[in-house]
Amino acid sequence: MRVILDNNVWSYVGIEGAKADLEALSKSKRLSIRTPPATLLEALRTSDPEKRDRIIDAMTSRHWVRLRTEVDVECEEFVAEARRTRPQWVRQLPQPGRPADLRDFWTRGIWREAARDSAPLAARQPNLTDTDEDRVFDVMKSNSLSMREAKWHGENLSKVTYTAAEVASDAYLAGWQRGTHVAGWRAEGRDVFRQALDRHDLKTWAGHDTTYGDWLAPYLKLNHVLRDPEDFTRFWLTDVNEERMPRNWLRWVSGVALLEHKVTKSTGRDNQLACYLPDCDVFLSEDRRFVSALLRVKETAPMSLPEIHWVDIEASGGKVVDVIAAALI
Repeated sequence: MRVILDNNVWSYVGIEGAKADLEALSKSKRLSIRTPPATLLEALRTSDPEKRDRIIDAMTSRHWVRLRTEVDVECEEFVAEARRTRPQWVRQLPQPGRPADLRDFWTRGIWREAARDSAPLAARQPNLTDTDEDRVFDVMKSNSLSMREAKWHGENLSKVTYTAAEVASDAYLAGWQRGTHVAGWRAEGRDVFRQALDRHDLKTWAGHDTTYGDWLAPYLKLNHVLRDPEDFTRFWLTDVNEERMPRNWLRWVSGVALLEHKVTKSTGRDNQLACYLPDCDVFLSEDRRFVSALLRVKETAPMSLPEIHWVDIEASGGKVVDVIAAALI
């Protein structure tokens, strides 16, 4: 059984010093405990150094399975669909060295560095993420407020659509016909990747986030990808197959589900963690709001998602590993 624990659960494991007990449970129940990079990044935000090191020690057992980043997998989906529908974008001779290095860092290097001494990583983390997180928080808070004011509630999140507004600029629409509707994840995917790749010459990206370019450039000719904006729009709005883009779909729909609840600074990080749901059979969290949003996603997901359980560790009065074991029955 593949299991992912939310950060709040890992906090109990670390603070209680229950790493060995969790390893024993994992062995006896044949569990595959999986640790997304997003959980480590969240742990690095813990301000108390002793508490932070306890949590990270629990996360860095050699028995756990370390997962790839969500952007790595989202870009893999993008490349696969480009190969299927836009071979002219694809490099005849891929240059996979850079992605291999990045993948090794996120599945091995950063974990070793954090286990050895978390302080340098913890000190760098706010500088790397806080500005982007503040921007995401402002957007999500505004969108959530608009949804509440409109008393919006989508019965089926998979059927939520975006409409090309009459007032939208030609540059933004880029071939998307005014007044027409498309699935929300398609419009969102187009916008996310277009914004990430609009500076396709990597040499000019100094000072900008190059994450998507780092993963895509070794496989795709980025100058060809955005050469025809209308074709890029067609790629996303009509040509990509929903079943072949589960992580891209999941990133959008989980973000919408989270907006139905109170938005906090951690909401964006919750959305990030939700992208790992296909990597497990059971997901455990002590955040009732997060669990409620994920269950909404599961109701309409076009892919198989895990069992999602809320656990109340503090109220149970028991040991965290006992609570985890009970939730897995």
